[in-house]
Amino acid sequence: MSFATTLLRQTLQPLAGVFGDGMTADQTGPQFTCKEADEIALALYVTGHEEAAVTWLTGHATGEDWEDTHAHPYDEQQGDHDREAPRVFTEDEIREYLREESKDYLDALLMIAKS
Repeated sequence: MSFATTLLRQTLQPLAGVFGDGMTADQTGPQFTCKEADEIALALYVTGHEEAAVTWLTGHATGEDWEDTHAHPYDEQQGDHDREAPRVFTEDEIREYLREESKDYLDALLMIAKS
Protein backbone atom coordinates (compact mmCIF):
# COMPACT_ATOMS: atom_id res chain seq x y z
CA MET A 1 0.00 0.00 0.00
CA SER A 2 1.42 3.36 -1.00
CA PHE A 3 1.85 6.30 1.32
CA ALA A 4 -0.99 8.16 -0.45
CA THR A 5 -3.49 5.32 -0.03
CA THR A 6 -2.42 4.75 3.58
CA LEU A 7 -2.90 8.43 4.30
CA LEU A 8 -6.31 8.42 2.61
CA ARG A 9 -7.37 5.36 4.65
CA GLN A 10 -6.28 7.01 7.90
CA THR A 11 -7.97 10.27 6.95
CA LEU A 12 -11.32 8.54 6.48
CA GLN A 13 -11.04 6.41 9.63
CA PRO A 14 -13.15 8.83 11.74
CA LEU A 15 -15.90 8.86 9.09
CA ALA A 16 -15.80 5.07 8.92
CA GLY A 17 -16.42 5.05 12.65
CA VAL A 18 -19.43 7.32 12.27
CA PHE A 19 -21.09 5.83 9.19
CA GLY A 20 -20.06 2.28 10.09
CA ASP A 21 -21.88 2.44 13.41
CA GLY A 22 -24.95 0.21 13.17
CA MET A 23 -27.20 2.54 15.13
CA THR A 24 -26.23 5.55 13.03
CA ALA A 25 -26.67 3.56 9.81
CA ASP A 26 -30.09 2.25 10.83
CA GLN A 27 -31.41 5.60 12.06
CA THR A 28 -29.96 8.00 9.50
CA GLY A 29 -29.17 5.80 6.49
CA PRO A 30 -32.76 5.63 5.20
CA GLN A 31 -32.88 9.44 5.16
CA PHE A 32 -30.21 9.58 2.44
CA THR A 33 -30.96 9.05 -1.23
CA CYS A 34 -29.48 5.92 -2.78
CA LYS A 35 -26.94 8.04 -4.67
CA GLU A 36 -25.85 9.82 -1.48
CA ALA A 37 -25.63 6.55 0.46
CA ASP A 38 -23.62 4.97 -2.36
CA GLU A 39 -21.12 7.82 -2.46
CA ILE A 40 -20.45 7.46 1.27
CA ALA A 41 -20.25 3.66 1.06
CA LEU A 42 -17.94 3.70 -1.94
CA ALA A 43 -15.59 6.23 -0.37
CA LEU A 44 -15.35 3.97 2.67
CA TYR A 45 -15.04 0.78 0.64
CA VAL A 46 -12.23 1.87 -1.66
CA THR A 47 -10.19 3.20 1.25
CA GLY A 48 -10.25 -0.14 3.04
CA HIS A 49 -13.25 0.34 5.32
CA GLU A 50 -15.34 -2.47 3.84
CA GLU A 51 -17.20 -3.39 7.03
CA ALA A 52 -18.18 0.23 7.63
CA ALA A 53 -19.39 0.52 4.02
CA VAL A 54 -21.48 -2.65 4.32
CA THR A 55 -22.95 -1.57 7.66
CA TRP A 56 -23.81 1.84 6.23
CA LEU A 57 -25.59 0.45 3.16
CA THR A 58 -27.34 -2.22 5.20
CA GLY A 59 -28.80 0.52 7.41
CA HIS A 60 -29.67 2.67 4.42
CA ALA A 61 -31.44 -0.23 2.69
CA THR A 62 -33.93 -0.69 5.53
CA GLY A 63 -35.88 2.24 4.08
CA GLU A 64 -35.93 1.11 0.46
CA ASP A 65 -38.99 1.27 -1.75
CA TRP A 66 -39.62 -1.09 -4.67
CA GLU A 67 -37.87 1.11 -7.23
CA ASP A 68 -34.82 1.95 -5.10
CA THR A 69 -31.29 0.82 -5.88
CA HIS A 70 -30.72 -1.53 -2.93
CA ALA A 71 -33.96 -3.50 -3.20
CA HIS A 72 -34.93 -6.30 -5.51
CA PRO A 73 -37.39 -5.24 -8.19
CA TYR A 74 -41.01 -6.25 -7.92
CA ASP A 75 -41.34 -9.89 -8.98
CA GLU A 76 -44.78 -11.45 -8.91
CA GLN A 77 -43.27 -14.94 -9.34
CA GLN A 78 -41.46 -14.41 -6.04
CA GLY A 79 -44.74 -13.59 -4.36
CA ASP A 80 -43.90 -9.92 -4.07
CA HIS A 81 -47.49 -8.88 -4.76
CA ASP A 82 -48.32 -9.90 -1.17
CA ARG A 83 -45.41 -8.01 0.36
CA GLU A 84 -45.72 -4.54 1.86
CA ALA A 85 -42.03 -3.77 1.41
CA PRO A 86 -39.38 -4.97 -1.05
CA ARG A 87 -36.71 -7.56 -0.34
CA VAL A 88 -33.62 -5.48 0.37
CA PHE A 89 -30.09 -6.57 -0.45
CA THR A 90 -28.40 -8.98 1.93
CA GLU A 91 -24.91 -8.23 3.25
CA ASP A 92 -23.43 -10.56 0.62
CA GLU A 93 -25.36 -8.77 -2.12
CA ILE A 94 -24.17 -5.42 -0.76
CA ARG A 95 -20.56 -6.64 -0.84
CA GLU A 96 -20.96 -7.74 -4.47
CA TYR A 97 -22.68 -4.44 -5.30
CA LEU A 98 -19.79 -2.49 -3.76
CA ARG A 99 -17.21 -4.59 -5.64
CA GLU A 100 -18.92 -3.81 -8.94
CA GLU A 101 -19.64 -0.14 -8.26
CA SER A 102 -16.14 0.58 -6.94
CA LYS A 103 -14.21 -0.38 -10.08
CA ASP A 104 -13.91 3.21 -11.35
CA TYR A 105 -12.94 4.44 -7.88
CA LEU A 106 -10.32 1.73 -7.52
CA ASP A 107 -8.81 2.61 -10.89
CA ALA A 108 -8.53 6.23 -9.77
CA LEU A 109 -6.90 5.19 -6.50
CA LEU A 110 -4.44 3.02 -8.39
CA MET A 111 -3.43 6.04 -10.48
CA ILE A 112 -2.95 8.07 -7.28
CA ALA A 113 -0.90 5.30 -5.71
CA LYS A 114 1.40 5.17 -8.73
CA SER A 115 2.03 8.91 -8.66
